[in-house]
Amino acid sequence: MAYQRFFAGITRTQLETFKFGFCLLTPIAVMYYVGLNPERKFNLPGYWPDPETLNQVPKEPHEIQAEVARIRRMRMEKRKRLEAKARELGIDLDDEDSAKELK
Repeated sequence: MAYQRFFAGITRTQLETFKFGFCLLTPIAVMYYVGLNPERKFNLPGYWPDPETLNQVPKEPHEIQAEVARIRRMRMEKRKRLEAKARELGIDLDDEDSAKELK
């Protein structure tokens, strides 16, 4: 019961000072630990994908136009596929009343 004697002698001011110091220094200590040589501590081979396999953002105007055309083509294919599925299920897409009911 040594801890009871220790805590019995602490005043409220001392406790608040400790809490303030702990809350202030804990994030600093964590950032200090993480910031020291993170390559060695957090190096996980194979965790990050290779840059060659990632999507490349188009930068040239012709690349941007080609990407926009590809996205539009994919959306049209998806729309046609969904419309065909809706026709199979008997949903009439041209009927405005059914469209209002879905909303």
